[in-house]
Amino acid sequence: MGRRWAPGICAVALLWLAAAAAGDPDPDELERAFPIVEPDYGHTKLRLSEQGLEAIRRIENPIAIVGVIGPYRSGKSFLLNQLLSLSCDKGFGVGHMRDTKTKGIWIWGKPVEMDVDGTKVSVLYLDTEGFESVGKSNVYDDRIFALATVLSSVLIYNLPETGA
Repeated sequence: MGRRWAPGICAVALLWLAAAAAGDPDPDELERAFPIVEPDYGHTKLRLSEQGLEAIRRIENPIAIVGVIGPYRSGKSFLLNQLLSLSCDKGFGVGHMRDTKTKGIWIWGKPVEMDVDGTKVSVLYLDTEGFESVGKSNVYDDRIFALATVLSSVLIYNLPETGA
């Protein structure tokens, strides 16, 4: 006959794991992109992502956000990786197919610390799902645009190279 765990021991173990998970995040774990707003299954509504919000909540300095918006497959994620001096395999996900890689709105977890007029400011970089991609409505694109505009201190509208 096998051993059975006492409910009290399981509860203590779960509380210990939850406390360990709720501690200060490892700085290395923050060097990645986190979703802050994600689409629902049908790409009609947006919902907040606790994972991304937690990455933002831990910042104590004033925050400035550099956001990039634009059509799908226009190089928004690539541009952000260049601004962060990151390769595409270490930074924001970069798609190489027709389908979009970024869904919703994502933020880079590790801020770039800057001094602005004597004040330490944490600069975060925001990546957005491209406009006019397949399977989405214009209303969805409008919501992404509006949220990125409200969230960003600086907003870059990135357009693909036209070859002209």
